[in-house]
Amino acid sequence: MKISQSLLLPFVSCVLLSASFTQASTMTPGKLAMNGELIEAACSINPNSRDIGIEFGDISAHSLNMNDEGILTHPFFVQLMGCSIVIKGNAENQYPFANVTFIGDTSASDPTALLTNGDADGVGIRLRDQYGEILTLGKPSPGYELSDEDNILKFTASLIPVKQHIKTGEFYATARFFIDYN
Repeated sequence: MKISQSLLLPFVSCVLLSASFTQASTMTPGKLAMNGELIEAACSINPNSRDIGIEFGDISAHSLNMNDEGILTHPFFVQLMGCSIVIKGNAENQYPFANVTFIGDTSASDPTALLTNGDADGVGIRLRDQYGEILTLGKPSPGYELSDEDNILKFTASLIPVKQHIKTGEFYATARFFIDYN
């Protein structure tokens, strides 16, 4: 039996095509989900201010003094950008102030101090606003007055003793912050 070349070409094409469909049907399916939230905010947080790190370095335990936070205090900033204190939507809203709320675990010995973790014991971290007032974790700061465009919200973090006896070692602490505009 002689097979015509004109019949062979369509037959080979069908075999190759069905093989590629068979291969495609063995692929693992996946899913891509995307979401977000449009919010009415007076400002955007500068990406460099979303994850802030403060390095206290090596500190002598003798440096901790119940009355002097100065040498163990580090400034930090939350940079806001593209601020517009008047936002027009369904109604015109004005947001001339920003309140920042820091959230984290508090020290059992001092509710104004952020709990530290690690090998060190008896120390905490106290946060203060731009005027040096102690910030209470979980409560909004006094209002920072905003201007149009970019703003810098200034804070300090101080390592403080929260117990009479301090154990040396490494420490770390984490706080989250939220900004409310009003």
